[in-house]
Amino acid sequence: MRRVGTLGAVATLLMTLLAGCFRLETEAEVRAHLNTWVFLAQTRHFTVRSTCTAAIFDTISGEVRSSGPVRRVEDLSNGQRLLAEGRTVAFELPGLSPNEVSEALMSVNLSEGLGLISSFVGPSQACMTEAFQNDIYLALMSPDTGMIYDPSRNALVLLHRPSQIAFYLRGNV
Repeated sequence: MRRVGTLGAVATLLMTLLAGCFRLETEAEVRAHLNTWVFLAQTRHFTVRSTCTAAIFDTISGEVRSSGPVRRVEDLSNGQRLLAEGRTVAFELPGLSPNEVSEALMSVNLSEGLGLISSFVGPSQACMTEAFQNDIYLALMSPDTGMIYDPSRNALVLLHRPSQIAFYLRGNV
């Protein structure tokens, strides 16, 4: 009888350890990574699963950091070139929403444009509540939202400047 209890405890421990192995990242890891891109404040929402991560952060500023690993671009061709090199890009195209930037990139290079939007419509939806989906949709369609994309991590950040909120999405595609 004692063996059954011990085996049960070992099985529970292994399942707990394995569950942690299948997460994409922790909140602390995401915060540390994003803090090199934007000025983060508190976390509003954080969900991670084996296929996705979705988070909402308040920011101190609605701006992208001027120093750091993110390359800020003001034209699509430069952004496309940097994405092809695997660089993290902050698209700052006045008057264009992140959705319009993605559509413009798809017209030039379908896979790169789809990569951007797949973070929103792909696996990361499983990590979003309905309210989260509604809020991020509005940010995606707003020309007041900046967009950062990291192709190496398939991570997308929508920085809604008026509300100083950063939406973070990552899928395992």
